[in-house]
Amino acid sequence: MKEILKLLLAFAPWFAFWFIAGHSMLRLQIAVFVAAALVVVMAVTRLHRGAILWAGYLFFSFALVFVVWLKNGWVIQHLGILATGTLFVSAQLSILLGRPFTEDYAREHVPEALWSSAPFIRGSFTTTAAWSSVFLVNTILNVVKFSNHEIPEWKITLAEYAMIGIGIAFTNIYSGLARKKRAAMQDAV
Repeated sequence: MKEILKLLLAFAPWFAFWFIAGHSMLRLQIAVFVAAALVVVMAVTRLHRGAILWAGYLFFSFALVFVVWLKNGWVIQHLGILATGTLFVSAQLSILLGRPFTEDYAREHVPEALWSSAPFIRGSFTTTAAWSSVFLVNTILNVVKFSNHEIPEWKITLAEYAMIGIGIAFTNIYSGLARKKRAAMQDAV
C-alpha cells in the first residue's frame, strides 16, 4: 500500500492538474499554477525525481507561458494531448537512455545490493514500459476526445482514469510478485 501511495504522490502535479482544470479559463489557469508549484515543491523536497520530474518541469513551464500568459487557443485546445504525450515521450526517453523512470522509485523499496541485479533492472524496464503504454493509450484517448465529439467526454475521461488504475494495479502486482520471488530465492539459499 505504501508503494501505491508513493507512486500516486509522484504523479501529484499531474493529478492536481487533471482534477482542477475544468471548462473555464480560470480553472485551467489555477490548475497550471497549482501543478507547477507542486512540481517545484516536490523537486525541492526530493519527492519527485527523474524523467517524470523533468516532464513536469517541461510541460508546466510550457503551460505557464502558453496557457496562462499568452492564452494560446491552439495549445489550450490540445492541452490534454500535450500533457499525456509529454508523459509518454518522457517514459520512452527514460527507456531509450537506459534509465527507466520507475527505477528511481523502486530503489526506495529494494536493498541497494540488488540495484544492479538483472531482475531489478528488468523489472524497472518492465514497469516503465507498462506506464509508457498507459500514457500512450491516454494520449490516443485525448486525440479521440479532441477529434470525435460523438463520444461523451466523461466516458473518455473515465477510460483515462481506468488506464491509470491499470498502471497502478500492474505496478503493485508486479512488484509484489518480484518481492515474493526474491524472498523465495533468499529462503532457498
